[in-house]
Formats: sequence, C-alpha cells, structure tokens
Amino acid sequence: MRTDILDFHDFYRSHLGGVARGFISARLTQAWGDGSDLAIAGFGYANPYLELFAGAQRRLAFSPGAQGVIRWPARERNSVSLNNASLVGEVSWPLPDACLDRLLIMHGLEESPDPQRLMREAWRVLVDDGRMIIVVAHRRGLWSMIDATPFGAGRPYLKRQLNGLIESALFRATKWSSALYFPPVNTKLLLRAARAWERAGARVWPGLGGVLMVEASKDMMAPTGLVRSTQKRSLRPVIANPHPVRLGGGMENFKRRVED
Repeated sequence: MRTDILDFHDFYRSHLGGVARGFISARLTQAWGDGSDLAIAGFGYANPYLELFAGAQRRLAFSPGAQGVIRWPARERNSVSLNNASLVGEVSWPLPDACLDRLLIMHGLEESPDPQRLMREAWRVLVDDGRMIIVVAHRRGLWSMIDATPFGAGRPYLKRQLNGLIESALFRATKWSSALYFPPVNTKLLLRAARAWERAGARVWPGLGGVLMVEASKDMMAPTGLVRSTQKRSLRPVIANPHPVRLGGGMENFKRRVED
C-alpha cells in the first residue's frame, strides 16, 4: 500500500519536513547543480526536490497510481496554468526508451511492490550516459524506525541491499552519501540544533544517517534485451497539460491527456 499523496504534501509543509528537505536538497544540488539543459523526471514524491533544477530543459513528476497525484508546479507562469505531474503505472511509464538525462527516485522505492521491475523501467527510460539518484530510508537510521514521517513507511534498505538491487538491474553505483542524522522530532529546540547534528553525524557515525542516497549510471555492457519491460502497457498518463511533451527529440510525438 502506498502512502497517500496528501501525507507527503503535509509533511513537506511542516517545519520538520522543511528541515529534512534542506539537507537532502544540498546533496542533490552537489550532484546535478540546477539541472541545466537536462531532461529530468522524478518518481514517487519528488515534487519538492524537482524545484531545485530550475535550469532543466524539462521536469516531470511521476506518481504511482496507488499514491495519487497533486498538481505540480502549483504556481502559474505567464498567466498559463502549468502541470507537469502525472499518475503512472508502477513499472510502466508513459515515456519512450532513452528519453531522460536524469531520474530522481524519492519516496518511490520503499513501497514499491516490485523493486526489480521498477529498476528495469528506470534503466529503460534513461539515455546511455544518464544518471539516477535514489533516496531511501536507511534501515539503521532513526527515521525508518519512527512512523511519524513518510520515511517510516515501507521497506528501508541497507547499503549492501540497495547496491545489490541496482547492480542486478544493470546499474553501477558511482557515489554514495547520507543525510538526516538528527532525530525526526518536530520540536523547535531540536530543529534549531539540526545543522549541528548533521555535521557531527557525518563525522562521527556516518553509517547511521536517516536516508541513504546513491547516484548510479547505466551499465552499458549489459545486453539491452535483459532490461526491457515485458509488461503490456495499459495505463495512460493523466497530466493536466494539453500540449505535447518534448524531451530533446525523444518525446516529439508523445501526447498527454488533460486532467481537469
């Protein structure tokens, strides 16, 4: 069962969620900057983090069907209401092969009913030199042990488990990091000290962060036939934007349905 989209939305609007977002965002911008000229998608609930990549050519927010979807971005630009968020199948995304430069999986893996097939779908949609960042709750961290936040839902991972998963899906880990060393307690006193907790945690107990973060690239030595999804695609995207998506030529003919 997937966490409801409104639970994610409410968490990131809270003080605790805002602090957590800040520490994770710092790692993401170190890796991808502002995403200049890249086609980027997020799967799960990546909406708050896609805001970081203002220089991207295209940003798409994909939510698994059981979770629900919320309009993103929420603001209006040039008096035209935009929405780049869509409901998608867990392992059948409305994208052609090799159309994304970057993929962020955030709150998307822990509750996946089929992590292996999710990784195969990620491999399919990334270009040959594409990169993926996965952010998951760490099994040894406090955040996975307390169900007061979305990081306490689903299946947390150890580093070796996550590495085994991505390698079996023909990815190669290129960089590991962690974040959220402070306890997930929404009190002003503790949150004021969160930055000190993060600095101390990274030095003293680096293996006990609340989340694991891995950046991975496609392993192009693998035969392509092993990673193509065999599931018949029956779920159509629901995106509130009547215009075609264009991702560097790979999406020239892709149309999105209108969600009123």
